Amino acid sequence: MTKQKTKIDNLIEPALLKVAKRTTNYFHKSAVSNEVMNNKHLAGVLTDLHTRYGAWKLDQLIKRYVDHRVGQVLGQRDVNGLRVYECYAVGRPERRWQPLRAMTADTLRNVMQQTRVQARQLTLKGEGYHILLDELEKLGQPNATVDEVYDRAIKKILAHKEAA
Repeated sequence: MTKQKTKIDNLIEPALLKVAKRTTNYFHKSAVSNEVMNNKHLAGVLTDLHTRYGAWKLDQLIKRYVDHRVGQVLGQRDVNGLRVYECYAVGRPERRWQPLRAMTADTLRNVMQQTRVQARQLTLKGEGYHILLDELEKLGQPNATVDEVYDRAIKKILAHKEAA
């Protein structure tokens, strides 16, 4: 079963393409969301919702939906499984987005470095969970919780992180 696109969903891809074309190197996710929110019809609906039902904050609900859907569209992959758009941090609160095919070697190196850091963090997290699981299994009680082994395991986890 495929999800039927909403009218808002139909605004997102054209807004993304418009924002991507008017920038020279990169864009921010918020610029795409703003472009969608500035659609004449949607802006009118949001104003009406805010005026009529301000306390319910339905306009904010729609704004969050737009942000969520923009994020999903930015995360889409091509037929080969590679992301169409990639993001990277540059010391600012909001990440930069750029079509993967438009990246220079320097930008791609930046993305690769950040990916390696994230992979290492996930590896350490997984190894910490493995230590917790080992401690739980040593108890031999199927309903034992992490709380019961946390103090003992945390010392091993911290020592492991320190050695890494």
